[in-house]
Amino acid sequence: MDIAWYGHAAFRLRGREAAVVMDPCAPESGFRLNRPGADIVTVSRANDPSHNWIAGVALEATGLARPLDAPGEYEVKRVLATGVRTPGDDGARNVAFVITIDEVIVAHLGDLRGVPEGDAMEELRRADVVLLPCGGGAHLTPQAAADVANAIAAPLVIPMLYQPEAADEVNTGLEPLSAFLREMGVSVEPPADNHINVTRSSIPTAPTVTPLLARGA
Repeated sequence: MDIAWYGHAAFRLRGREAAVVMDPCAPESGFRLNRPGADIVTVSRANDPSHNWIAGVALEATGLARPLDAPGEYEVKRVLATGVRTPGDDGARNVAFVITIDEVIVAHLGDLRGVPEGDAMEELRRADVVLLPCGGGAHLTPQAAADVANAIAAPLVIPMLYQPEAADEVNTGLEPLSAFLREMGVSVEPPADNHINVTRSSIPTAPTVTPLLARGA
């Protein structure tokens, strides 16, 4: 299963039988989607175009005609999707999605604003891969993001919603990845690619942070 980052909170998961675009962002975010194809679109914040730019996605005729933007359980083309309500901005609803595709479980935390609790945390802890906001500003601070990463304890963390250091022309107003890495107490090589292939057998055995380049920058 291939995971590609477009920038902001926008990702595409592409498996053997289906593709999922998560939190497609409008051009005003500074990142370009270039109309990726998808069978499923998930949205963490239904009223925010920086997370809900459906016009930027080419929906497949055999997929879902509408985005998934609410808590619940769904299945499309052998892809399992579970939406869980998590802390948002000033009590607003943020929906994190847990996607099972090609036997790999990916949790996209959307615009999470605090450590999830109860059933939401139990669901998120199933994840092999967590797509984690970490750049501060109006999003999780680097320290809070590290707390969330440690609480969920997924083997693989892919950061999002930060200032990509290799995208100087895009000014997000967010902190760079290095701030989050300091809070995690880890050092990693600068990202060299905008996607990663993850299989059941390639999931790390120890917690690992793997940043990606922003494909849409």
